[in-house]
Amino acid sequence: MGDDTDLGLSFAIDAETVSLSPIGDFQVLDLEGPVVIVGDASYRVVPVGEKSDQSEDVRELSVDEIRAALSELADNDDFQSIVDNCPTNTPLVYDDIDYLTRHLSTNSLQKCQKLSANTPFDKELLLQVAYVERQNSLVGHSDNVLEYYLEQRAEIAEKLRSTDEIDSDVERSFFSYLLLASALIEELTTETVLNELFREEARLDSITEHVRSMGHAKRLEKLCDIQILTGGDHGSLVEVKERRNNLVHDAQKRAGLDELESRREVAQILEQTDRCASVLLTISGKNIESVIAKRGCDPYIEHAQSEAVADTITTWEQENPERLSKLHDCERATLEGIRWDTEESDPGNNITEGFTFNGFDDKELYEILIEFVSDVSQAFLDRIDADANESNLDRFDFAVMVLLCAGHSHEEIARWLETDKKYVQRKENVIAWRASQFEKGLVEEIPRPEGPTWPSDTESDDQDGC
Repeated sequence: MGDDTDLGLSFAIDAETVSLSPIGDFQVLDLEGPVVIVGDASYRVVPVGEKSDQSEDVRELSVDEIRAALSELADNDDFQSIVDNCPTNTPLVYDDIDYLTRHLSTNSLQKCQKLSANTPFDKELLLQVAYVERQNSLVGHSDNVLEYYLEQRAEIAEKLRSTDEIDSDVERSFFSYLLLASALIEELTTETVLNELFREEARLDSITEHVRSMGHAKRLEKLCDIQILTGGDHGSLVEVKERRNNLVHDAQKRAGLDELESRREVAQILEQTDRCASVLLTISGKNIESVIAKRGCDPYIEHAQSEAVADTITTWEQENPERLSKLHDCERATLEGIRWDTEESDPGNNITEGFTFNGFDDKELYEILIEFVSDVSQAFLDRIDADANESNLDRFDFAVMVLLCAGHSHEEIARWLETDKKYVQRKENVIAWRASQFEKGLVEEIPRPEGPTWPSDTESDDQDGC
């Protein structure tokens, strides 16, 4: 080996902590007649026009027939149009159906009513199923690609560490990795552009069709135009696209990895590409939990830690009752009051409340405590993820709100969320009036923008180059 003997790869996406959005589902069961369950809502299948609370009127359809009827909807253009216009989340403060009927256009709701008249399903069920399909078709797709991407990234990283040359095996893995990276970036770009347009109330079929008909370069340019994507990141993403195109369309370059001669050069491209994918993950709102955890405002962090501790205690009561009992019996511990410094990566060594360490030397109990706090730390990130999903705001906007409430500057927030400070300023305007009581209860007080903010000459020059 040459200078690459101690090859170390530094990736921007943490495969251990990346949070994949939960994908919705619906089930068809046979409980005293076919029952369709969507999330927490259950529907009995009854004839059109009958009352659903009368069990004797349950339509005589088998479970297989119900499943077949649902499957047929996938090929129905009207149903797909409803799916395309559904949001990707419904805020906790709303009933799902209430929110969806207010969100969708009259045209979409009329299509839903028409479908209901021609199927065994009532319109509420059809709307719930469409909402779930929206989650699966948009959020779920990019998450699936992300999983494959992480697997392929791990594979080529391992091959680079275990070989001293760029052989055909490394070439194949590298080619597969770039294809997946490109696919992931394109999925996230499409999702981000669509979400941004939908947040501006442009909920029309033509908007969806327009975005999907754009080329990838045009979508990236659109994100740059609205300043959610900085000029520098835009240039890096374009490089990934061009590298992928060269490898796909030029067999000679593909065979020689575009004249890359060392493992170090390949590793650098992996790191640069991963950084680009990380940017898209963050601005799409998929990778915000760790930023909120480390930089969020005190009222929200207190809320999320308190909920995480309570959730972990409930879990341990079922799974580790004996070990939990030992912690409860320890006079040094007040489990419900355990808090930690969130800016440190290991909460076990940074407990600030709920346990007294001075003079403590019980090794067994210490190990139980550290395991408990480790579970609490994961539950803490899960709580942030749940709050972002249940918010009346988009996930990215939710992160901006929590960071603004912590008193951070526009520049700092833009740096942590991989975006432009002007975009953060615009989000501040939206958050100030769009936040519901749910968000206000989490952060106590939402700052309202005050005073004019003009760009400097250097900022104007930078945008000209975007």
